[in-house]
Amino acid sequence: MSTLSFPSDRFPAPPAVSIDVPDTWEPVSAPAVALAAKQTEANADFTPNVIVRLGTRPENDQPADALMELRGSVDSRPQAEVGQVHPVQINDQEFHRVDVSWVDPQFGTIRQIHAFASLPREDSLQDFVHVTGSAGGAGVDVDVPVVEQVIASTRITR
Repeated sequence: MSTLSFPSDRFPAPPAVSIDVPDTWEPVSAPAVALAAKQTEANADFTPNVIVRLGTRPENDQPADALMELRGSVDSRPQAEVGQVHPVQINDQEFHRVDVSWVDPQFGTIRQIHAFASLPREDSLQDFVHVTGSAGGAGVDVDVPVVEQVIASTRITR
């Protein structure tokens, strides 16, 4: 009988991810999220936040595949807009960024910045890092640059 283990050479651990957040933010735990933070003071209408999800995807997946999934979750929302995917360099890693927005009946305009990074592996998969920053409500124009700054601090290590 053989023993398989995780992490191992055959089943590697996901990459490590870190972000820098303002002193006015706090860490948050959430299901299916590797790392999350939000502004400590809750806004009356929407509290800005950033989440990081980790996973694996087939080695031949492209940013367009992730965008198609994202579009599927956003298109049904009122006044949804999905921008164009474009490459961005965040620290030492190439990401693909897309901005989305919609109007929420409770919170008003919601804007999200999505940044995807793919890291090749040796087993026909790729590690996939998805960073999402959200801002909305009356403070959306002030909060988006803060969210962008947090996303721009993303560091991935193996």
